[in-house]
Amino acid sequence: MSGLIKKKGPTGKKLFAASVLVIAMSLLFAQIAQAYTVAQIWGAASEGTGLILNTPCALARDAGGKVYVADMSNHRIVKLEQNGSVLRKFGTLGSGNGQFNTPFGVAIDNRGNILVADTANYRVQKFDSSWNFIRSWGSYGSGNGQFGLPREIGIDSQNRYHVVDEFNDRIEVLDENGNYLYQYGGRGTGNGQFRLPQGIAVKQSQSGDRVYICDTYNNRVQILDTQGNYITQIGTGAQGDGSYVFYHPRGVNIDTNGDVYIADTYNHKIKKYNSSHVYQYSTSVGISRLEPLYPCQVLPLGNGYFIVSDTGNSQLIKYRDYGTYASVSSYIGTLRTAGGVFSECVGAAVDSSGNVYISDCFNHRIQKFNSNGTLLAKWGGNSGGGGPGSYGYYYWQFTCPKQVWYDSRYDDIYIADTGNNRIQVFNPDGTWLFNFGYFNLSQPMGVCSTSDGYFFVADTGHNRVVKFDALGNFVTSWGSEGMADGQFRQPCFIARDSSDNIYVVDRINNRVQKFTKNGTFITKWGTNGGVPTEDPLDNWGNGNGDLFLPVGISIDSNNYVYVSDSSNNRMQKFTSNGTFVEKWGTFSGTSGNFFSPQGIACGANGEVYTADALLNRVTKFVP
Repeated sequence: MSGLIKKKGPTGKKLFAASVLVIAMSLLFAQIAQAYTVAQIWGAASEGTGLILNTPCALARDAGGKVYVADMSNHRIVKLEQNGSVLRKFGTLGSGNGQFNTPFGVAIDNRGNILVADTANYRVQKFDSSWNFIRSWGSYGSGNGQFGLPREIGIDSQNRYHVVDEFNDRIEVLDENGNYLYQYGGRGTGNGQFRLPQGIAVKQSQSGDRVYICDTYNNRVQILDTQGNYITQIGTGAQGDGSYVFYHPRGVNIDTNGDVYIADTYNHKIKKYNSSHVYQYSTSVGISRLEPLYPCQVLPLGNGYFIVSDTGNSQLIKYRDYGTYASVSSYIGTLRTAGGVFSECVGAAVDSSGNVYISDCFNHRIQKFNSNGTLLAKWGGNSGGGGPGSYGYYYWQFTCPKQVWYDSRYDDIYIADTGNNRIQVFNPDGTWLFNFGYFNLSQPMGVCSTSDGYFFVADTGHNRVVKFDALGNFVTSWGSEGMADGQFRQPCFIARDSSDNIYVVDRINNRVQKFTKNGTFITKWGTNGGVPTEDPLDNWGNGNGDLFLPVGISIDSNNYVYVSDSSNNRMQKFTSNGTFVEKWGTFSGTSGNFFSPQGIACGANGEVYTADALLNRVTKFVP
């Protein structure tokens, strides 16, 4: 699991699988008492009568060819014509009938009824074709008819519902009334076993239905019968990119000819196979604006076209299929590029005046707000205008910026320009000063400074920390890939305390490590006391002080350490030696909760700002 960073062209698609892995497995199992009060939430888009999607996931098509989109972070289902015209937007955030909380899945059964995997409510809801509520079923758990995370739904020829229960590594089969019938799967790497399965499609046939399942963390698509018996698979199971090699595939679908389309999510492409599973082509062309970013599902339309949920960019892409290749036909949905709106907000920092800086990763820009959320400035390519085409490598541009750090000594803003393998330095008004790190860094995600004018970078791709002087000259480094003290697997954000000790979020090792500014190891904490296992899924904890794929870190004026426990969807607060103090948040789209929180920043008066990557919002908390 150490290879979670992907290099791909100049576009920054090489970034850690946060973004959007995170669509796969980032959930917390129990409600958590709120330690902080929500003061404000920033980032809402003004849609009006148009369409602005927010982390779209699954897709479905009814008998009349209408398209349904699980618009996850808008907590609704959108019904569209194939040309993208909106027919209906259904659902609001909540737990009542017809309300949803981060719905991942949508499907149409053989009778035309609509099924929604209402994920954070741990249930499936069923509606007729006019959206009249019929029934719902499910609750949190691992028992029969319960869900650890209901994701996508496949329909077999007997109108049975095959529900992907991701965190229980199984498929539950239910009748059309929601009654539990049986299950198949289980955790493992053998035939018919899964590791965090996600997408599903059923090929109905008189000779016997076939169930195609994206066995996401086994990097393959398995083909089973409806009882769960293994038949064959597409993919070698190795992690990578090739005709039969995937990197966390999340979506699969089948057209009327039996051709198979697979969303190879972390390779940012769709791969097509014929009915005999012979590879045909992929959609990759090496041009960012023409490719999806972390696609979650693909939907053949039956007329030479298919639609892809471009999840990272919160839009849909419609392709024309020419048999041996495909080209972009159109885009559906207005991009999330307006000022004050985010497309995966990741980093956060607060300056001495209380202004807040947010790295708007997939808009390739920085946005600056006052402490009440009023937008003051934005900068990056296209004058901070955002969008997939605004990335770049000139000094005023970014490619997927990550951590933002305010240096009080120089009153400057330091930005980990991850996709460009450098650190950029700006004045608080957005005036560029200088860059550093070229030829030393690989996909750096974190940056901080010490009181004596040195800068420390989490050199993520090299699994080390690098020290630079005030002019950006290389001084020294420490660390290597591994699980021992002082070693890292995907170091992410980084911070320092009032004694200039350095704290590093060691993501894949599910821990935080603390060092002197000279690189001497002091302590560690996290799941199992900070002692990792080879597979982070085997070291998954959600007790007090446990961490699961953490990303962000910040330290307040009293040297309390705040960690965004990203894949447990919560914030945790520790003493400077790692003693647990308190926690808040859980997996939910409701106020004060999270879905993949990453950047975190502390204000002078105790306020805490969190950047939520998949809900595309910033929350301001006060004690």
